[in-house]
Amino acid sequence: MKRALMALACAATAALVAPAVAAPAQAQTSTQAQAPAADPVAALRKQFVSGHGVRFVSTGTMSLAGITAVKFTSNGGLAFGRSGVVASDSTQKMKYSDLLKEENEDLKDAEKPLHAIVIGSTGYLSGGVYASLLPEGKTWLRLPGQRPGSSSSLGEFVNPADWRSLKTVLATTKAKGPGGSVNGAKTTLYRGTITLSQLMKVSPGIKDSFGGLGSNPAKTVVSWKLWIGSDQLVRRASATADLTMKVEDDSLTFTLSDVTTFAGWGGKVTVKAPPKSKVANLTDLDGDVPDTTGTVILPNN
Repeated sequence: MKRALMALACAATAALVAPAVAAPAQAQTSTQAQAPAADPVAALRKQFVSGHGVRFVSTGTMSLAGITAVKFTSNGGLAFGRSGVVASDSTQKMKYSDLLKEENEDLKDAEKPLHAIVIGSTGYLSGGVYASLLPEGKTWLRLPGQRPGSSSSLGEFVNPADWRSLKTVLATTKAKGPGGSVNGAKTTLYRGTITLSQLMKVSPGIKDSFGGLGSNPAKTVVSWKLWIGSDQLVRRASATADLTMKVEDDSLTFTLSDVTTFAGWGGKVTVKAPPKSKVANLTDLDGDVPDTTGTVILPNN
């Protein structure tokens, strides 16, 4: 059991220290005053106005045989442009079980908060396991080749900020009914199931994150729920799935779950890059970048 839990810890750490982020949705939208949308996809696309965005809070867990190995929290904002998400700013934190920390003292650094900024295709990371690797006077690491959007959750199978992902998920709705109130908004609860392979087809981030696990995506079922307000905007999203990961010559199946709550749709969201004088490049690090082979999760789908 310890060996299996450590494998989960390594995968989760890899995902946190080098978060993948969702590809921006490709859509064209008007910046005129927003009229009520007829459906959630149309409502989302009307939100794609430069200088505006949405805030989020996420929690996620990785567990094996009913034992929670890793807990993940994240909060921040997504900034929109005319094509979708163009930048993101989040603070993320990983919490490991006591058993894991007893087996590996290095996990203590991985539990330090990680600040992640992505603007266009450039990412910046501060804190976490990188704090001890950065040269003196530098507090941020620059990472090229990123996709802005969702480093928002440990297991973000459903990305309500990407209209293609949202449309694909809603097409698998099996039931809907009253969802109660979420942050003061009356909601309708949609629920259903979708395969991992279906999500991979519309989400490059999902493919990058889960494609190397060794499981069969066509047979991996993701159970999802969406709480949608009367304005047709998603207020909360949750998903859970049992996934298989290769561990040396064996494999293990673990459960990945997350819940993300959204607030402030249409509000002003500004994401700024850190000062250039505080930014280091990969070649400046005082050690090796943590291995991200076998990454289990994303950013942002």
